[in-house]
Amino acid sequence: MNKLIIIILHLFYWLVFLLFSSMVSFRLIEGFTYLAQNLASFAYNLLWAMIQFYLFYFFVYRYIEKQKYIRYFVVSVAETIALSTIMYVLYTLLFNQQFNLMLALPTMAGTFIIGHTGSLLKGFVAWFCDIQLKREAEKLLLQTKLDALHAQLNPHFLFNTLNNIDSLIASKPEKASEALLTLSNIMRYMLYEARSERVKLSDEIQHYKNIIELQMLRLNEPSKVQFNTELNKPEVEIAPLLFLPFIENAFNYALFDGEGTAIDIAIKTTNNTVVFECKNRINPTKVKARSNAAGIGLGNLKKRLGLTYPSRHKLQITNDNLYFSAQLSIQL
Repeated sequence: MNKLIIIILHLFYWLVFLLFSSMVSFRLIEGFTYLAQNLASFAYNLLWAMIQFYLFYFFVYRYIEKQKYIRYFVVSVAETIALSTIMYVLYTLLFNQQFNLMLALPTMAGTFIIGHTGSLLKGFVAWFCDIQLKREAEKLLLQTKLDALHAQLNPHFLFNTLNNIDSLIASKPEKASEALLTLSNIMRYMLYEARSERVKLSDEIQHYKNIIELQMLRLNEPSKVQFNTELNKPEVEIAPLLFLPFIENAFNYALFDGEGTAIDIAIKTTNNTVVFECKNRINPTKVKARSNAAGIGLGNLKKRLGLTYPSRHKLQITNDNLYFSAQLSIQL
């Protein structure tokens, strides 16, 4: 929901509250003189209401989001009693009023109702935002399927792989046959498994290994690429092809000349978190191309992460003109 609309909803709520409390609690029908004489008391009650409202809006409502309804009820009652007692005692001290339990109980009831109106407004905003997110997720899912279809027919990767296999047929026919089977597995995964909302992490890793295996056919030194995994929960599931843009960009823009590793990729799981890291030496002649071409793909990936793993992912990208590195952690 647009922030401006949320602000308008809050302003409208407090306008209605002010009008209602003025007419009921401060007897506006008797004229503005009575209201002016009790302006300090009116302001204090408004502050009281706002504290209660936003405590529920920002904090207590979280129990509903977590579907802990009994805890929500218990906390709401306890919080209402505590806040009402504190505010009422302060009221009697500030305005020289005598403590009266029969007057304190109705204020608790009113405080309780105001708190739940905060939860109600928060629920409405969350419900409306959820509808928008679902609509956007449906559009993104469609776009992801189209992107996957384009990726599986990527002419550069496909033609380069076929050319590499063709060069192996005469000299190393067994290796050429293995490469064809690997390419078949890649296409099968893209056509079927990757269409699901979630895939096994172990299957996803195997898919990346297949891609890397074919990419390394054109390298004279396969040791230039390192791919390490450390999985304590290989059975976990994850959204498909999240790490593929980084791997593809690494091979497209890495500098393979010189000593040492050109591309270093790692995937590990810790507790309920999957961590992906990709680091490659930068080819200076392709730095500008990387910034132009990779920017769009990275923007789409960030949108997808925001919808698929909202508040449960962290993406860090660094570029020091020598190395390009990306670290993506996802809490499942």
